[in-house]
Amino acid sequence: MLAIFYLAAMIYFGDRISRYFYRFHSTQQRFATAFLIGLLLSSGITYLGALSFSRAARPLLFGNLVFLVIFLFVALKMPARKPSNYLDGETGRPPGKAHWDWLCLSLCFLFGCWLMWATLSFPDGDFQFGFKSWSDFGANLSVAQSFLLGHNFPSEHPFFPGETLRYHFLFWFQGANFAFLGLPLVTSVNLLSILSLLSLLVLIITFTEIIFESRAVGRIAAALFVLAASSLSYIPYLWAQPSLNAALQAVLQTTQFLNSGYPYRGEDWGALTVDIFANQRHLISAVGLLFVVVIFLADFYLHTQKNRPEPVSDIPNEAIPQPDISENKEAENIPQLEIEKIAVLENEDEAVLETKDEAILENVVSQADETIQPKTVSESKLSTPKVNWGVWNTIVFSGVVIGLLPYWNSAVLVAAFILLGSLWLFFPRRQYMTVLLVVAFLVSFPQLIMLRSGTFTQAGQSLFNWGYIIAEPTPLKIFQYLGWTFGFKWLLLVVALWFLSGAQRRFFLAVSSLVAVVFLFQLSTDAFNNHKLLNIWNIFAGIFAAYGLWRVGRGSVLRHVLAVCLALAMTLGAIIDIFPVYNDTKITIAYKNDRLTQWLLANTKPSDVFLTHTFLTHPILFTGRKTFLGYTLFAWTAGYNVGEREAIYKQIFQERNPEQLIRLLRKYKIAYVGIDNDLRNNHLVKGFFNETVFQQNFPKVFEDTELRYATLTIYKVPVE
Repeated sequence: MLAIFYLAAMIYFGDRISRYFYRFHSTQQRFATAFLIGLLLSSGITYLGALSFSRAARPLLFGNLVFLVIFLFVALKMPARKPSNYLDGETGRPPGKAHWDWLCLSLCFLFGCWLMWATLSFPDGDFQFGFKSWSDFGANLSVAQSFLLGHNFPSEHPFFPGETLRYHFLFWFQGANFAFLGLPLVTSVNLLSILSLLSLLVLIITFTEIIFESRAVGRIAAALFVLAASSLSYIPYLWAQPSLNAALQAVLQTTQFLNSGYPYRGEDWGALTVDIFANQRHLISAVGLLFVVVIFLADFYLHTQKNRPEPVSDIPNEAIPQPDISENKEAENIPQLEIEKIAVLENEDEAVLETKDEAILENVVSQADETIQPKTVSESKLSTPKVNWGVWNTIVFSGVVIGLLPYWNSAVLVAAFILLGSLWLFFPRRQYMTVLLVVAFLVSFPQLIMLRSGTFTQAGQSLFNWGYIIAEPTPLKIFQYLGWTFGFKWLLLVVALWFLSGAQRRFFLAVSSLVAVVFLFQLSTDAFNNHKLLNIWNIFAGIFAAYGLWRVGRGSVLRHVLAVCLALAMTLGAIIDIFPVYNDTKITIAYKNDRLTQWLLANTKPSDVFLTHTFLTHPILFTGRKTFLGYTLFAWTAGYNVGEREAIYKQIFQERNPEQLIRLLRKYKIAYVGIDNDLRNNHLVKGFFNETVFQQNFPKVFEDTELRYATLTIYKVPVE
């Protein structure tokens, strides 16, 4: 199947590229990096190729041909080489048994498979996803289908046609591309999601092993990612149950995430649980790409710290006593290698003296002096260090990786700039981080211009926003909110900070700048979107909490028991929050054998725009067609001028003159008008709805005689 060949080529492509810039501590890290880099680059190349042939009948075909050409060039012309060894010394992992690593990853893989298929599936040819994820999948599957079945080049959002797509859509584009190459769309999305999740977990383990030099801590960190939510909300929830058996039954049957007790927006949406990665699939791989860069930086910094040369003495060279090799009683303490060098030089001296060649004698003596005698202070200071081009190449490439994130996940791009900027502040060797940040900015800036207010706040909206989602915030209320939200994780973080080195503490402070930004600034139209920065901080906090838990559990049996109790106290809420995903009500969107879907595919053009109710999920959207005004929440958060579009929407549905109505519809390139019960009750048009004008003057092309689509009737707009 072509999709499987594309996947293999994508991973191989990513491996050939990443080997030039990164070194790997394990085979698993190499695969994870290859997959994520290949996914990022192949998606961008294929999309730009399709965009370049937007006038063709099948742009995706040409997009794949462009990637194939570039892939063959890299595979055949780019010299093969071992993974980059830009640092002196060999890579390696802390001591440990490999079978425990494979067991950990296998369990994570199985959990990932369940999570992805439980939240998105395709039974009997129909789309099915959980009620808790319907908003995310409604929008994202519509985007994917607009690439697969529609003609969305140049790209527009299916909910807001007529303007450039202001959304991080490349992951969903690649899912559509895999479907174009033969896999069902849901299978494509789930396959990429599972491999992205597995890659992210591998990189979390790798990063943890690098900074803490322990495989056990890495495995604990992977488990804490899966059990991300760590709030104290489970305490009042369980306390309210009349008995232990009742509590167990309540947990097993619950369909709602734990209620934090706070009346703030989104507190019962599970935004800080692992469910966020099941709903927002593009977030997983974006965070994984951030970890690719952070692992390199941690590896580079820790390696250079360990191998930093000793400071040069200020004592003049003449004042340093020179050892007498022939008579010194401590000559046996001279390293064997130095003795061998001296012996060789003495033999060379004798040979030269026999030839009585004074020029050669002077040359050999000078070489002997350079070998035996230490350099003077002035000579050492004047020597120019060799430029490590391998490090600089990796710095530049890492900047490119970060800079390519806007259309992958713009929130992770913002988090990356915050984190990397904080690392610049807290750590030396700022010239490297400066170049990385500059490259990332130069690559991302043109994309951010295209995203415009979809990434940043709208005009007139203040960037400063004290308190995040907390009403009437105060420092005490924020302190209480954070304490309750992350619960016992704080205790383990305190333990970890007690034992950490100075560099490790500084890294934690750098990461924690994400929390400060969450509560001080509003980075998008909706302040609640800042939760993604909290999600990223929570991953790093889980890594440090894993170290704290490992520290607590070292030693006696009593400490083992204490560690188990702390682990349970920290993760019990997350365990409970898995059951709402398992018990979630399913929403089904008919597709394969659906009469409306078949009619749309057979009788309408891929680029057609429909005027309908403000749908979020509907066969019209799931066949790749666009609606003039879709679900307004996504249009609003993306930064579109929803108010202006709603005014046009109202104007069309209150126009009574048939000729003027047709002119309005043609002006906004609307091909069909779909009227159903949802539209009749839509608050935007209720009270002045002109349905009779459509009934009397527009040809009826589809009618819901089976009452399966809320009595939908579709009218065709007359062409000129």
